[in-house]
Amino acid sequence: MTPTNPHHEYLANRVAAATPMELTRMLFEGAVKAVQEAVTAHQAGDILARGNAVTRAVQILGELRFSLRRDVAPQYCDTLSGLYGYLQNRLIQAHAQKSEPMLQEVLQLIQTLLDGWAGAMRNLGGLATAPGQDSQPQPVAAPNAASPCSPSRYPSPAGTENLNRSWEF
Repeated sequence: MTPTNPHHEYLANRVAAATPMELTRMLFEGAVKAVQEAVTAHQAGDILARGNAVTRAVQILGELRFSLRRDVAPQYCDTLSGLYGYLQNRLIQAHAQKSEPMLQEVLQLIQTLLDGWAGAMRNLGGLATAPGQDSQPQPVAAPNAASPCSPSRYPSPAGTENLNRSWEF
């Protein structure tokens, strides 16, 4: 029997039970964390750790870019895709040029996206408070079918046998 990492088990369970909107929030949170780690590694002079953190952030932004539903709102998807591409390129430039201001710029933009996403979830009844505050989250209300992030394409997480999820929201 292989020993398990409780943190990995918790994360796997959290992902398996999450709605598509929560998964998107988790991706934004992961991107913020990765860029924060890149800044910390840059300040410590750890090139390898900075590169690993930048790579992780670029991959997360790639997942966000891939998950856009162009069939629902192509104009918004094109804008977001361009922004994610810009952030990816900026991260690569920041690493190559050893530029903390570029990393800080990307961090600020991703944090703004996370804050906006969390606000949208609150407006839909998805969160009672921002992450890290004391209140319990409320269940996510399904947005209308025209939303590019509509979770209605996915089975309900509770009692679902098929936990295989597509990143296309």
